[in-house]
Amino acid sequence: MVSHVAIIWSAAAGAALVLGIVHALVWAYDRRARGNLAFALAALGLAVGSVLELELMQAGTPQQWGELIWWMHLPLSLLVIGMAVFMRLYLGAGRLWLLAALIALRASILVLNFFSEPNFNFERIDAIGRVAFLGEQVTIVTSAVTGKYQWLALLASLLFPLFIVDVVVTLWWRGTAEARRMALLVGGPVLVSVILSMVLTQVVIWRAGTLPLLLIPPFFIALAAMALEVSRDVLRGARLARELRESEQRLELAANAAGAGLWSWDSSNGRVWATERTRAIMGLQEIADIQLPDVLRVVHPLDAPDLIAALHAVLERGGQQTLQLRVVTADGSVRWIAAQGTAEAGPRDKSVLVRGVVRDITQQHRAEDEASELRRKLAHAGRVTTLGQLSAALAHEISQPLSAIQQNGETAQLLLARGSVDLGVLRAIIDDIVRDNHRAAEVVQRLRSWLKQGHMQREPIDLETLARDVLVLVRTEALVKHVTVECSMPPTLPPVCGDRVHLSQVLLNLVMNAMDASVQTGEVRQRVWIRASVVDAGGCCEVCVSDMGPGIPPDQLNSIFEPFVSSKHEGMGMGLSISRSIVEAHGGKMWAENDARGGASFHFTVPLQAGELRVLA
Repeated sequence: MVSHVAIIWSAAAGAALVLGIVHALVWAYDRRARGNLAFALAALGLAVGSVLELELMQAGTPQQWGELIWWMHLPLSLLVIGMAVFMRLYLGAGRLWLLAALIALRASILVLNFFSEPNFNFERIDAIGRVAFLGEQVTIVTSAVTGKYQWLALLASLLFPLFIVDVVVTLWWRGTAEARRMALLVGGPVLVSVILSMVLTQVVIWRAGTLPLLLIPPFFIALAAMALEVSRDVLRGARLARELRESEQRLELAANAAGAGLWSWDSSNGRVWATERTRAIMGLQEIADIQLPDVLRVVHPLDAPDLIAALHAVLERGGQQTLQLRVVTADGSVRWIAAQGTAEAGPRDKSVLVRGVVRDITQQHRAEDEASELRRKLAHAGRVTTLGQLSAALAHEISQPLSAIQQNGETAQLLLARGSVDLGVLRAIIDDIVRDNHRAAEVVQRLRSWLKQGHMQREPIDLETLARDVLVLVRTEALVKHVTVECSMPPTLPPVCGDRVHLSQVLLNLVMNAMDASVQTGEVRQRVWIRASVVDAGGCCEVCVSDMGPGIPPDQLNSIFEPFVSSKHEGMGMGLSISRSIVEAHGGKMWAENDARGGASFHFTVPLQAGELRVLA
């Protein structure tokens, strides 16, 4: 004979157990899914309770029936507490004090039950009987004395639906369609099931009817409603996961087209996910499960601390971090990588996942290095050209001390030829020779510095001293062109930080251009001014070279710094372009403007504080 009771209660236990295992695995995979853990505990309580309730219906003695009721309190407490916690965590509603009171009351009943004989609900069970139920005979209690603390169980039975009502009302008053849907489709069935289970249980305990204990069936309805809601989220999550995979595929396709690779780093377990292109760029093709130490092993030792610092910075401060670093490939070659990443917020607004892209910029770095080298050589050629233009002045600067040395030497020879030598006069002649020799050596050393190719050497520079050195170079040229060059700088001007040779090249080029512009006016005497002042807002020093020439043609004012643009017939148009490159390499800027009184002014800035200078670029 087929037992319908055994089939129904066994099926309920099996379904509840499967649901519990599934949602326990969900929680194990994502520890933030605490609502799924509560659901799993409730399902486990329902599964165990179904088995015990089935045994109750087959109990043969009052003692056996009482022992089964004693054991039933454990899965019942797990079921009630699990459902209540699920409602609070998953639906986000219900007062905490109600939940805490319910949990405390159920825990108290569970403890009292352990010390009760035969169980918490009955002081004694005198007799049991059999009634027809679903086409077969099942066991019921016919004579028993209700426990003296049963009112606590009744209070707990009333507190549970009260908490559910609070959940439903809270969801309904939120006013959103989603909240009201959950109130009706989840809160409603759970409330009805809890009330029904409470009524049926109290009927048995107070022997108000001849029914078997039917505690589990109503709760299965509640669990089914909760399972449908959770499954709805699972289905929605599966759809979102499918859409996410499709989105990732499209994003990876776009990234591959742009020559970039995608990656992510989970800081909680150190695991790194990377696309095939990222693996190829980083040289990680042979590693199945990438960890952060695997990445650090292929990164250049000098760049590994920067990578670690950037990851920590994006985790702590959020936002976006960009970094250029080197990767050492298996064959020992070095590859330049541009990496960019942003953090995703985790629990309590803490970042746990960093996502980003990487690009191979080795060829770009090589091109930049070649361009920098070319511009450096161009700047050197500009200095050689400038010195060629100043050849007459430089020859004069060198010939003066050499002529003085020769004259003093001939004078010394004449004194020695007479026989009687005045040591005081001879000592003065020798001092003049030494002084003139130092003077000529300084000119030669200055020329050697100018003609030497090299990268920028950062050092503190006194702008007034720099300007005086430039004035020495252009002194003869200024006399020939009848131009007076005046230098006006405040005595409190602080030193700037830069390369002496390159900055003097900029100033010399501007002064020579100013003198050439002044000559074009045809006036007998012209002036060129060199001024400098501190710009407080920018933390830098501004240098200005002004002339009284015809000014810059309006059509060339915006393009005067571009290569091969010149207002001079014999000019190549490279001097100002090179000068602007030098100034920008120092972290400054350069511009020109026409003065209202006539003439033009060229301005450039140099930082006062020491900063890392780039190679001339």
